[in-house]
Amino acid sequence: MRDKPRTLLTPGHALVVIVLLMAILGLSLALIVQQSMNLTAIANAGVGSSSATVSGEETDNSANAGEATQTNEETPNGEHPTDDSSVSTDTRININTASSEELQSIIGVGPVTAQRIIDHRKTIGRYTSVDQLMDVTGIGSKTLEKMREQVKVE
Repeated sequence: MRDKPRTLLTPGHALVVIVLLMAILGLSLALIVQQSMNLTAIANAGVGSSSATVSGEETDNSANAGEATQTNEETPNGEHPTDDSSVSTDTRININTASSEELQSIIGVGPVTAQRIIDHRKTIGRYTSVDQLMDVTGIGSKTLEKMREQVKVE
């Protein structure tokens, strides 16, 4: 009785299936490449910011200890630090102690994002790196790069 199969797959149908599978594969590869580029950018930015943080901590510690010896290190503008006034000109916001209003003064941070930063801080205890802001909903790599020069972790 049954001479014909229940479903017929014509060459046109097979072509549509192949094109759909190729499109899905292409999209998957594009997302993987984009994610690897984001992770590379974060890793490169983290290397630059961690060295700046380390040198900043060394300067703070030596200034707080009241050491009278001068080092051969120069500030970014090429001047030698001579007194404690160079340390106190740091206007970056400490994300571990900042209030919602202080966080909103950062470019790219509104009231909702400021509250999310505070909520995440409560969840993890304290930030150990500026890069941890990537874990906050609404902060991506581009927003973090805008914020990086305005924030610090102490």
